[in-house]
Amino acid sequence: MAEAIRASLPRIWGLRAAYAGLFVVLMMFGLLPLETMPRLWAGPDLMLSLTVVWAIRRPELVPTLLIAALFLLSDLLQMRPPGLMAAIAVFALHRLKRRARAMRDRNFLAEWLAASMTTAVVLLGYRLALGLFLLDKPQLSVTLSQLVMTVAFYPITATFSILFFGLRRAAVGEVDSLGHRL
Repeated sequence: MAEAIRASLPRIWGLRAAYAGLFVVLMMFGLLPLETMPRLWAGPDLMLSLTVVWAIRRPELVPTLLIAALFLLSDLLQMRPPGLMAAIAVFALHRLKRRARAMRDRNFLAEWLAASMTTAVVLLGYRLALGLFLLDKPQLSVTLSQLVMTVAFYPITATFSILFFGLRRAAVGEVDSLGHRL
């Protein structure tokens, strides 16, 4: 089990690099051609789930520019409209990161609900934006199944982040090595 996060600069940059590496690995697995026929359901968006977990638990580890760059790279590699999913994700996750400090003393169900709402905003907002720009969009059943699967995988992603990266929520009143509040 990984030890709890120490708020030192090398540790923060190491965890940022670990997040970016894990995001890229998940993105590459998403690009593998496992099926050639269109499906009526979709699996979870693990990149979004991972980003939501890290944004709620330790917002300082996922800066907005890093989120924007990774989601833009994902847009380009997955041949989605460039920047559309990135813009929606950045907007929703920035709002979530601003509320992360207030959510520290709440239980996991409140965290899961906030993550679910953010995931719904991103996935359904993306579908709505595709419709507004008159672009091809996936069937509603595909979008809803992806939403349900991503929300269902949130506890698994949170557990993974706790076990392998020590990514727990900052305690109320916790400070970093320089004495700044987290």
